Amino acid sequence: MSIVVNSTPLISLAIINQLDLLPQIFGEVIVPRAVCNEVFIAGKDKQGYTQLSTARGFCIVDPLNVELKRSIVLQLDEGGAEVITIAKDKNIPLVCIDEFAGRKYASLLGLNIIGTLGVLLVAKQRGLVSELKPLCDKLLKSERHISQHLYAEVLHKAGE
Repeated sequence: MSIVVNSTPLISLAIINQLDLLPQIFGEVIVPRAVCNEVFIAGKDKQGYTQLSTARGFCIVDPLNVELKRSIVLQLDEGGAEVITIAKDKNIPLVCIDEFAGRKYASLLGLNIIGTLGVLLVAKQRGLVSELKPLCDKLLKSERHISQHLYAEVLHKAGE
């Protein structure tokens, strides 16, 4: 299975030292060039950069359908537009996006969406992590936005 990943999930998983979950769960992890630039160039002095800069198992890809990207970038940032475009280019049904607008747009185009907390939940279900609460709490302390409703829902689904 393959997945195309946006910047926020990459940064969030890096902050909690769980980047390796992506290739463990999904196999091929595709990172659009715009996301790579956002994370590695614009994010050089930000949280998670060190973990991201040493991560392995990610494939950096450029979108092929430039027209589709141009139409999406009218609604989303360049990284989000490339995530969706590459998923459509490569017929990959699953994208990892946290932002509401990106999730909504991807859904309208028939893509399946998982976010950072969804990745953590799958990891817990597969026995790759033992507890979600400490990871979610660390994300909150790192100023990652998680609604109280989503926080409670994920912990409930995880049996915590």
